[in-house]
Amino acid sequence: MAGGNSLTRRTLCIGVGATVAMAGLGALRYVGSEPLVRPPGGQDEENLVSRCVHCYRCIEACPEKVIVAASLDAGVLNMRTPRMEFSDCYPGQLDDFRYCDFCAERNGGVPLCAAVCPSGALQLTADYAPETEVIGVAMLNTETCIAYRSSFCAFCHDVCIQVRGEEDAAIYYQNADATDALDTRLPVVDPTKCNGCGACEAVCVSAQAGSTMNASERAIVVKPLEG
Repeated sequence: MAGGNSLTRRTLCIGVGATVAMAGLGALRYVGSEPLVRPPGGQDEENLVSRCVHCYRCIEACPEKVIVAASLDAGVLNMRTPRMEFSDCYPGQLDDFRYCDFCAERNGGVPLCAAVCPSGALQLTADYAPETEVIGVAMLNTETCIAYRSSFCAFCHDVCIQVRGEEDAAIYYQNADATDALDTRLPVVDPTKCNGCGACEAVCVSAQAGSTMNASERAIVVKPLEG
């Protein structure tokens, strides 16, 4: 009888331990704090996560409405901290899209998000300038990009020129002289010129209904800076 009770207790302990371990493994993805594309002044990930008080003032102050609160999927430490969101608008609209303009023509060129931050989570550098600030870099997925799927598309290229100008545009054509439909001009991102403004992601039509099968995100998206 005693042996039976011992076995039962042992089995119970093993079962509870296994359940806790499995729950822990399932929760691991929520514990980490992966880098996100942050508003201007938030590129020091450690500083932002440790100082952010989740007041949402930066979200409310953003005139372009491209700052949102990170969800639990981004990790416990990231949850409710500010991140950039450029895909939350209808694609293919070159006259109606949202992106980070760094408040270049507002508030004396100082981003409103950083100006209203009460804790220093969004902290601009001493030499900050809207024309040189970089918050991320656009990454192009040639597997889902419509231009690389034998169908001409120029939205990301055209909007980059519209926002940045011909000389400073970060997206150019790999074969700019192509005129034949079979020799489609292919967009390429120059990471040394990209400031992560998100205009290209905002207008990308690759994930629009019926455009690209099984696409979980747009073909061009802004990713956080490395390091």
